[in-house]
Amino acid sequence: MASKQKNNIIELGRFIYSLLVVGYHVQLSYDEENESVDPFECGALAVEYYFFLSGYFMARSLEKLSKDQKNSLLMKYYNFMKNKIKSLLNVHFIAIIAVIIIIAACDRKNFVDKLLPGITSIFLVQMIVVYHGDFEKSLIVPEWYLSSMIICMLIMVPIFLLFKKIISNGIYIVLILLGVMVIIAIIFGLVTSWDLKKNMIFDLRAWGEMNLAMFSYYLSLYVGKQAYGKAMSIFLKVVEIIGYFFPVILGIIPIKQTNQPICMSVTGLCTFCAIFITFANKGNIIESEKVNNAFGYLGRISLPIYIFHPVIIILMDYVYEECPKYAKYLIVFSSALILSFAYRIIADILNKKIEERNKSKKEEKENVMIKEEINVEVKESNGNNKEEEDNNNKMLVKEN
Repeated sequence: MASKQKNNIIELGRFIYSLLVVGYHVQLSYDEENESVDPFECGALAVEYYFFLSGYFMARSLEKLSKDQKNSLLMKYYNFMKNKIKSLLNVHFIAIIAVIIIIAACDRKNFVDKLLPGITSIFLVQMIVVYHGDFEKSLIVPEWYLSSMIICMLIMVPIFLLFKKIISNGIYIVLILLGVMVIIAIIFGLVTSWDLKKNMIFDLRAWGEMNLAMFSYYLSLYVGKQAYGKAMSIFLKVVEIIGYFFPVILGIIPIKQTNQPICMSVTGLCTFCAIFITFANKGNIIESEKVNNAFGYLGRISLPIYIFHPVIIILMDYVYEECPKYAKYLIVFSSALILSFAYRIIADILNKKIEERNKSKKEEKENVMIKEEINVEVKESNGNNKEEEDNNNKMLVKEN
């Protein structure tokens, strides 16, 4: 129960960081020549939080998969990637269809010119094109994070599972993965005379941060086995809270975007510390079940917020180009929240109906099987009775 409570602290983080991304893209949608420093200028640091969470959960899942003796490596790889991609597709395709409709309705003249460069983003593979930085021409630009995460997993997962067969300690495999990243970076650096494009830089950023997060998984296992005194326990709880929420402050307050690399590095370090403390069960525990459930629910709408808000910004740029800043912040934030809650409610209702239907079909199938077994038993019983009756009749005939 404690781990569930602590995970919901992480879910609250998902929600808050998704709002940072919204604020960042709203301020980014204004004139880039504006020299004023606005709130959310460094809101892009939220991506570091998501990369670290993805890396941590990937390490945990791969350790479980490596112990699966029933399925082959290929099947384990397939199941992992299928589940990961499946969790993204519904929200992704809803947003993509909405963007295509908006462009078709508001910009028919340039529809084809805007659609063609964004075709790769329809399939979330825009970041695989590492020889240029045109991910910014994607239909939904912020989805570069999802694309980079998937591409890194496509490479990292089979390497991990393969080496896990001969190396029991996963830490050494993470070091191998970091070595692979360095080799890839050097090769591309030499080929391009170190003129790496944004796509490649962001993919390497994803790979490196997910690898560091895998280290935090193994650190959490070690720390979780340790017994600490009262002073150290309090220290870890304080570090956990600072780790989750100090980057939020950096993402909100007006800081020049030139300081983004520093803010992102700080976020990476803070998230690394916070999640290993959380999963080591050494952090803060929320006792209230209602609060935990609320945090868990907020975490579940973080992905829709992340993906839906660019659709709202695109629509506003077409229909309300001169919208004042305060109004745009208000409209985008409120619309993203409303749409995300609505999506979550509808999705939960549909999932419940599907589960009930599948359960009903399963019960119906089981009932049919039971009836068939009963019929077989009845037939066998009737056959035995008939055979016994025939034998009795033969004996009577003989006696007569």
